[in-house]
Amino acid sequence: MKKLTKLFFMITITSILISCENSKYDLSSPESCINTLVKASSEKDKNGLSLCFSKQSPGEFQSIVNKNLTDNDLDEIKEMFENITIKSTTIEGNNATISIKFSKIDRDEEIKMVKENENWVILDF
Repeated sequence: MKKLTKLFFMITITSILISCENSKYDLSSPESCINTLVKASSEKDKNGLSLCFSKQSPGEFQSIVNKNLTDNDLDEIKEMFENITIKSTTIEGNNATISIKFSKIDRDEEIKMVKENENWVILDF
């Protein structure tokens, strides 16, 4: 009986830890996805970054989706997403376009997003 109690306790603690870890990622809206992307990039968090992108994203984003990022890649992503500004958001059903300003490189960009499994994720930009 002690073994079952220990096993139950270990499973419960593991579930709580996983739940707490995933709660720091908010993908409930296009804006929250972008904010999660900014936070994950500033923390060089491969898991957080990967959650922000659709598995259907083009090949150039697959290293992010698959968490195959080098330290140099993480540095570049961090620098790119520092001090961005969300300018506007357009939502049409399960698709969205969010317009942002990259302050570091002084460029505007439109990010195409899609809703997958109740989460908004980046498809392309």
